[in-house]
Order: sequence, then structure tokens, then C-alpha cells
Amino acid sequence: MYAIRRRPSRLALLSPVVALWLATVAAPSAGAATGYTRDLFFSGSYERQVDSRTCTAASTAIMVNLIAHHDLNLSQLAILRYEQPRDALNDAVQRGSDPLGWSRAVTYFSRYTAHPTIYRWEAYPTKSAALRRAAVQLAATGKPVGFLVQHGRHAVVMTGVSASADPTKRPFIVTAVAISDPYGYSHRWYTASTVGLNTYLETDATATYDAAWYGKYVIIVPQD
Repeated sequence: MYAIRRRPSRLALLSPVVALWLATVAAPSAGAATGYTRDLFFSGSYERQVDSRTCTAASTAIMVNLIAHHDLNLSQLAILRYEQPRDALNDAVQRGSDPLGWSRAVTYFSRYTAHPTIYRWEAYPTKSAALRRAAVQLAATGKPVGFLVQHGRHAVVMTGVSASADPTKRPFIVTAVAISDPYGYSHRWYTASTVGLNTYLETDATATYDAAWYGKYVIIVPQD
């Protein structure tokens, strides 16, 4: 199971679709014909989600490992227990978490590294704007960015970016991004057009957060 959706029957139906998507998207040549490439990934950073609830928790663990530059052996279930009282979902029925809980968890667990970091969720009207923001912050901070994919039902980590120029210094175009998927590939490059970041369509949070996220491209972004 790969998703943060709280309705497992629908998730079970979606997993073949994700498998097909992962199998058919060709990994681009990350450094070809680009002016800038940076990738934070190392093999010890990857975490596979331990059950159907933990895609945001596993993604948090990946992100904190990348900040620490080594595997911290964080418990995904402990991360999930931290997320759930601090997210915008109904505690009585939720199984996973949401962008609010995820951003708060990465912020909290980054304190176990030498570089504690504030993460916030950000929502953008276009995929291009979200990718540009993610590229700038990864390049500027050297820290990963979280993506909400499958219309808000799954969480993955952007570990790297290729662009036409350094995103922190001049105008640029994002050409490719590297993704660690806690349900899929540990590390894979996608072109900017094929990466699975898409509009958030979940409506199981409070009205305020549903309105903030719905129809937007939601990312989890390091602020410093």
C-alpha cells in the first residue's frame, strides 16, 4: 500500500495503476544537456513504508536521513504517532496523515540532525510553479522536498534536481527531478513533465485545509 488515503479498499485498487506508471516512465539522463544538477540521495537514506498508513512517515524518515547524511533508524510508527494529533484529519477515523502532519513531523524529527530545519506545506496553482519552488529550495538549502502525488493519496521525496541553470542564481527551467518513493523505486529520475506531482483532490481534512489544498500542487518545503 502506498497511499495516505484513509480508505484502504480504494487504495488496494490503485496499486496496479501505480505499478504501471512506475514501470512505463523512463528515467531521463539527469545530467545531459543541463547547466545544473544536484542530488542528495545515498543508498542508506531510503526507507520503505512498513504498512498501509506510513507513506508520510517513511518519507519523513527519508528526508531526515538525507539532512543527517546517514541513516538515523527512525521508527515510522513513532513518526506517524507524532503526525496524527498534529494534522488536520479526524483522529477518530484517520489511518495516515496529511501535508500539515507531514511538515510538522519533518520539522520535529530534523532536530535529531546537526541541521534542524523548519518545513512547511506550500500549495501552488501550477505544477511548474511548484517544481520551480522545490528546485530553488533544494538548491539553496541542500535539503529534500516532499511531494504529494496520486492526487494527495501518496507521499514521495524529491532528492535531486536538474535544471538549465543554477536555480538560486539566474532564470532556469526544471528539466528533471529525482524521486525516492517509499512504496516504489528507492531512487529514480523523472522528466519535469512526467514526475507524478499532481493536484491534491482529497477532502477529508478540516474545511480550512481542504480549501487551501484542493486543486493545488502541494509540496513540503524546507524554509532554511
